[in-house]
Amino acid sequence: MPGRGPMMWRMASCCGSSDEVTQVDIRGNGMTIGITGLRAAFEQLYALGLGPDDSIQDELLAMIQAHNYVPRSAEEAYKAALLREYADFCAEKGHESG
Repeated sequence: MPGRGPMMWRMASCCGSSDEVTQVDIRGNGMTIGITGLRAAFEQLYALGLGPDDSIQDELLAMIQAHNYVPRSAEEAYKAALLREYADFCAEKGHESG
């Protein structure tokens, strides 16, 4: 169907902060992947007082998978990258990461 790709992009990125697309370098090779709703997930975890430690990796991945496709073979790479990004987010907010 012509025009379907751009229409989907507009739908994914038009409707407020929960649909915001954030670029993340999943594999550490400089190639980024757009993740929808990442900031909203981080805000939720932060509001719950959860710090950036390994215990939240599965929850964070599940939150991201609710709005994004994550290949099974890349789940561990996503977990590591998401935790790294969340640690940066918490540092910006002034949260101790230890």
